[in-house]
Amino acid sequence: MSPSPTRGQLAFVLGSVALAPLVALYATQVVWLQSLWDPLPWMAAHGKAVGLFWGVFSGLSLTLYGLFRRLFPAYLPEVAVFMGVAVTSRYKMNINGAPLQLSDFTFVGDLGEVTGYAASQLIPSVSMVLGVAVAAVLTETLRWKETWRPSRRAGLAISAAGLVLLVMALLPVGPLQKAALALDGDSPDQAVRNQRTGVVLGIYAAWSQRAQAIQAGEDPQAIQLAEAFRADALSPGAPAPEGSPDIVFITSESFFDVTRLPGLTFAQDPLPNFHCLAEDATNGRCLSNNYGGGTGNVEMELFTGLTASRLREGDTLTALEEGTYARLPTTVRQLKQAGYATEFVHGHNNALYNRSVTHPAIGFDTVAFLEDFLTQGEACGPYLSDVSFAQELIARYEARDPEQPLFLYGLSMENHQGYTPEKYGVSSGFPAQSDRLSQEDLAILDALVMGLHHADAALGLLIDYFSQVDRPVMLVFVGDHLPSLNLADGTSLYTRLGVSPTEDATDWDPATLMEILSTDYLIWTNYETQPAPDRMESCTFLGLHVLQRAGIPLNQYFTWLDQEVASRMLFTRGKLFVDAAGAGTYAPSPEDRDMLALYTAVERNLLYPSS
Repeated sequence: MSPSPTRGQLAFVLGSVALAPLVALYATQVVWLQSLWDPLPWMAAHGKAVGLFWGVFSGLSLTLYGLFRRLFPAYLPEVAVFMGVAVTSRYKMNINGAPLQLSDFTFVGDLGEVTGYAASQLIPSVSMVLGVAVAAVLTETLRWKETWRPSRRAGLAISAAGLVLLVMALLPVGPLQKAALALDGDSPDQAVRNQRTGVVLGIYAAWSQRAQAIQAGEDPQAIQLAEAFRADALSPGAPAPEGSPDIVFITSESFFDVTRLPGLTFAQDPLPNFHCLAEDATNGRCLSNNYGGGTGNVEMELFTGLTASRLREGDTLTALEEGTYARLPTTVRQLKQAGYATEFVHGHNNALYNRSVTHPAIGFDTVAFLEDFLTQGEACGPYLSDVSFAQELIARYEARDPEQPLFLYGLSMENHQGYTPEKYGVSSGFPAQSDRLSQEDLAILDALVMGLHHADAALGLLIDYFSQVDRPVMLVFVGDHLPSLNLADGTSLYTRLGVSPTEDATDWDPATLMEILSTDYLIWTNYETQPAPDRMESCTFLGLHVLQRAGIPLNQYFTWLDQEVASRMLFTRGKLFVDAAGAGTYAPSPEDRDMLALYTAVERNLLYPSS
């Protein structure tokens, strides 16, 4: 039987039980808000979130305390996990402009690969170190200052109380989850959710949303449409008209027109091919569903005409249930049914996004990665050079069946992050000048300029080749997302140059968010006497518009998408809605909201037909 505690011992234990969760919350918010002071007024203004954090944190810690009868082993796991969430979310926000979200946990198995891509940007800030130090002081204090242990009987009682809190936290739509949903409200994205609930509870609130499993697909019209679209997508399609063009579609890693950034000047154009072609070919901005990463989701929007922002909480378009992809209407399947051979070529491996499984399921006859190349490519920096990648695309085009039109989709890799002076080891030859950037900053930027120039050279090589072939060819060239680039002091390039007023996306207006989500695209053909007019595009509908421009007969789904959705909307992501004319808003009209609700319901029924 444990001796009775002294007043000091009892005060230490009770004080620790009451205050340790609050200290842990403060430490996580120090990391997230990048300040020692800002978490205090945030906690004072968000009392309900503080109370909910205490309940969620204490559920497991009290359960463990009753078992171990020691504070240190009871609190260490929660402190470690929650600090890990805060640090990871802060890094992801700095690198990709978006915090850690539930869907990111699908990449846990690929953590080494993801970390390798961003290793150059994983530099801890002062606030991050201080936040971790606060957490370390908390756990060390518990380890060294605790001098009393409750009896086993008291421990069992404490564990029982902790289990009650734990069940309340884990039970679907239980009391704590209901509280999380109430705090979350109608958060349009994870950044707003974190602002309302804190960086750790933001993940819990997202999980609560998923556990609630509210579907937007109960509309009978949406159910009927989705059933018809699935059946039509799997039936034989109409053949392509005679003389339909071969389509070569390149998604170029992090490509955009760097010369449009304010405050930068170049003595010599780093993108001469792109700018020359833009004078006669169709081109413009292309809105992407991601910034700094997430190429797989961009691809899937291009292929499906669905939007990643309307999925169930925690889902991505790249990690849906088995069998989902095989029954989806896709641009690839539409082309295959029209008689096209369909090939996918990636200048890297299959480490991310499970493309070797998903891409055959959506209609690709051939899926090839770097190890499958027909040519002997050369690296430039850490990845395959874009010129070598272009040569592989040409080799595959020459090896095609000449009796069958071809859809050749290529995904490049050379210009992937990170951007450091060491990436290439030499100057791009196109040095930028800016009075807003230091020489160290300009050296970092030059790695990006080098990658973009090489992508431009690859584009020129492809145009030179396809200008000489005796078949009609349409070449589509588009950047997947704007690159994430942090300068020497950790500040984003876009904030330093004034593209965004702050690095916190929750403070951006629609125009700023659209700018950060904008890449550039170009569509060139060797057969049209007059190109289509320039227009703003989006990753959601560019695939549809390519089908239309190539004269491919549309099935029921893409016809509906064109007439009922794309006629009113160009793009949506979180709270952002961009209408068909390219005007962005956070408050769409009632008519646009109705359209968006039906579009969402159809998407949910296409992706989750059994729920």
